[in-house]
Amino acid sequence: MPSNTKLVFTVIFLIISSVFFKVNAQSILENEISVLADKKPLSNVLDLMEEKGSFRFAYYGKLAVKDSIVNIHADNTTIKGVLDQLLGAKYEYKESPGYIIVRYAPLELALVLEKNTVMSDGQQIVVGYIIDTKTNNRIENVSVLEKNALLSTLTNKDGYFELRLKNAPQAIELTAVKENYKTVTMVFLSEIKIQMGDKKNKTDYIDGDFSEIERSGIGRFFISSKQKIQSLNLGGFISKVPVQASLIPSISTRGMLNTQIVNNFSLNILGGYNAGVRGLEMAGLYNINRMNVDALQMAGIFNTVGGSVNGVQLAGIYNNVFGNLRGLQMSGIHNSVKGSQIGLQMSGIYNNVYKDSKGLQIAGISNTVKGSQNGLQFSGICNIGKDTVRGAQITGLFNYAKELQGVQFGLVNITDSPSGYSFGLLNFKKGGYKKISVTSNEISDINLAVKTGDHKMYTILMAGRSDRKDEENLFSFGIGLGKNVPLGKRFIFNPEFSTQYLYLGNWDIYNSLSKFDSSFSFQLCKGVAISAGPSLNFYWSEKQDKYGNANTSTFVQDRTKNYTVIKNSSKDILGWIGWSFGLTFF
Repeated sequence: MPSNTKLVFTVIFLIISSVFFKVNAQSILENEISVLADKKPLSNVLDLMEEKGSFRFAYYGKLAVKDSIVNIHADNTTIKGVLDQLLGAKYEYKESPGYIIVRYAPLELALVLEKNTVMSDGQQIVVGYIIDTKTNNRIENVSVLEKNALLSTLTNKDGYFELRLKNAPQAIELTAVKENYKTVTMVFLSEIKIQMGDKKNKTDYIDGDFSEIERSGIGRFFISSKQKIQSLNLGGFISKVPVQASLIPSISTRGMLNTQIVNNFSLNILGGYNAGVRGLEMAGLYNINRMNVDALQMAGIFNTVGGSVNGVQLAGIYNNVFGNLRGLQMSGIHNSVKGSQIGLQMSGIYNNVYKDSKGLQIAGISNTVKGSQNGLQFSGICNIGKDTVRGAQITGLFNYAKELQGVQFGLVNITDSPSGYSFGLLNFKKGGYKKISVTSNEISDINLAVKTGDHKMYTILMAGRSDRKDEENLFSFGIGLGKNVPLGKRFIFNPEFSTQYLYLGNWDIYNSLSKFDSSFSFQLCKGVAISAGPSLNFYWSEKQDKYGNANTSTFVQDRTKNYTVIKNSSKDILGWIGWSFGLTFF
């Protein structure tokens, strides 16, 4: 058989094979579906189509008519046909694995190729312009990209564009995209070669609105207006490449298209703005990512991610994630997650999670979780849980939990719920135990105690004084724990343990008193109770101060000589049975 005849049969076979493959690899939009609905909200009909067709809708921009009432009777009609009946000609549809992307596009544009020049060095220069098909006016700020070479540009004020392609692909595919306009693609070939096999598609779609990062303070300062227009035009359509490098966001190996590219390795000398990273990203100053990061991300000053992070963020000053964090954030000053966090946050000053947190927060000054917290908050000054705290809050000063189902350790602890446990000098709970006691005992003529917490356990902050002319003066202060045990409608039993320092004229001599009180209270009227009961006391005192001065005080021995049950002079330990009597308020 002649060679030409063989070639003809080969071409015919390839054409038939390709047609057969396309029929079997039918797109989602070409699948048939039956939808019957009378006076139903459009959103309900779209949900029904998702269920029957086993796909999901993604809306590029807002679907303005989603709440409108529709009628449709479609029997074995393609999904695109059903959408055309529901939405009309003002929308266009694109596909991504598992998705149909619905895009509002009532206007139409046209791409006019003016010049295609191949230079001596092999570089190909493509020049053209974009017009509005209705008005015939040329359009500014249209994104024009070559998908195979991953290069992009914007049309100027006269609608012109110019693309310089190095190692241009055999099939040059130009796509023009602008908000509210239908997408237009032009393909022209410099050489035709028949190849077996499918070309791997590098394009993907990420559902979601990632424009918030461009409206933030950092976005307004570091991201150029041209890059914002590119991301507005191209939305969630992204491509994947192994490597990119940037000096600053506008000077990059991927040019204006870096806002639509996810990289495996990203090197930003000063700073960069990319669609996302799946691997490693490093920057001398800052990294900004429009979408998601599954990576190790390091920067000298800050990292900001418009989507979610699965991995590690390390920054000298600041890390910010607009979505969720699953991993580790470490910074010198501040970490912020606007979604939920699972993992660890560590900063020199402040950590903040806007939704739920499962894991650990460590900060030099403050931690905040606005949703529920399951784990540990540890800080130097304060921890705040604005919803349910099921773990622990540990701080040097102040803890707050709206609903506490765990434990708090701090000088001051506050919760709006009666549950959980709080350990500190002052503990305030909703419906909790808040009392002030004024009492007298065998050691102190007058004692003042503030008791806060709940009925199962409260803390005591106390001070006492005795000032008589015929004996030494006494000043005491200490802390304690107690429990409220109701015995009837008006009777209450309050077992309490406390430890106090006794000042007896010399601060350099340590005098310690430990007390076990067993007081019984009777409520006289609302807010006032009388209390009395026995106590077991243990007293220890140094014999001399650090300068060698002897301890000559006999105050405690004189006051308790009639109640003493333990006396060990060699170890300066004294024990006795005492008493207390007084009033409790509130």
